Amino acid sequence: MLVYPSKGFAAELLEIPKGWSDGYVYANGVRLHYYQAVPANDKPVMVMVHGVTDNGLCWATLALKLQEDYNIYMLDTRGHGLSDPFTCNDDANTLIKDVVGFVKAMDIDNPILLGHSMGAATVMRLGAEYPNVAKQIIMLDPFLAIPGKRRKSESHPNPSKQSKDKPVKNLSFSMFGEPEILVKQNNYAFIDLVEKGKRENPKWDIMDVKYWALSKKQYHGAYSPDAWNVMNGTMQIGDALSKIQVPALVLKADTALEGRKANKKAVQGLNRVTLFHIDGAGHNLHHDALDRTVEIINEFLSSYTN
Repeated sequence: MLVYPSKGFAAELLEIPKGWSDGYVYANGVRLHYYQAVPANDKPVMVMVHGVTDNGLCWATLALKLQEDYNIYMLDTRGHGLSDPFTCNDDANTLIKDVVGFVKAMDIDNPILLGHSMGAATVMRLGAEYPNVAKQIIMLDPFLAIPGKRRKSESHPNPSKQSKDKPVKNLSFSMFGEPEILVKQNNYAFIDLVEKGKRENPKWDIMDVKYWALSKKQYHGAYSPDAWNVMNGTMQIGDALSKIQVPALVLKADTALEGRKANKKAVQGLNRVTLFHIDGAGHNLHHDALDRTVEIINEFLSSYTN
């Protein structure tokens, strides 16, 4: 399969990795797009859920490392990639229900759920609210709420403060804004996005950089405060982590001692939760420290091999 980005990118068509495929399901009222790594029908199923503005292909290098041992599906979240946009009926539970709907539509029995950032919050809440769906849950750099404390609600960015005349060459990127602003971002030249990605993320594999660039050209939400609140609401995890009934792994980016102590406090007493910090890794730790991320995931899952 060739993935065709928008105008101005005819010189370079992105192929998905050899042996991979893609498809659609109708779930929770929309059409959701997904990629599947090389099929491994006799292996445990793993469903990957990405973060804000990314797409399913942003898991590519991690999935390539894991595909011999797992049958991997990578979702394009609603409003991202090739999945349908947000609707006026969406709320803070929609993205969780999308993953549940995908699992049911694909007739998957007890998958391993793996999420990053907003996707990590999605699978965390899914584990708490749908305790019979997942076999294990892996969360890459989610926000961790400290028991007894509420996360402050995040307001959506104010599009009135964003200049419509900001030069495209600056390649600033907003998660939310007026439609004209977001579409202008979609029209950034792919090669410029790749150069931005390489410059700002020197630890990343070039495959990660290119799929990251593609995801920014495909991102098609949120055009309204309501749509932004769907994503923001998804990330209001409350005490979800403490309610997960299956083995769970939390991988956190490198942080100062104070941050590490806060993260440890957030999982204190949660016997099903294993916490690791990855030295030298930022928020996209599966790109910054791919081998270490794979090593920890494999060690964790090998403890629960049937």
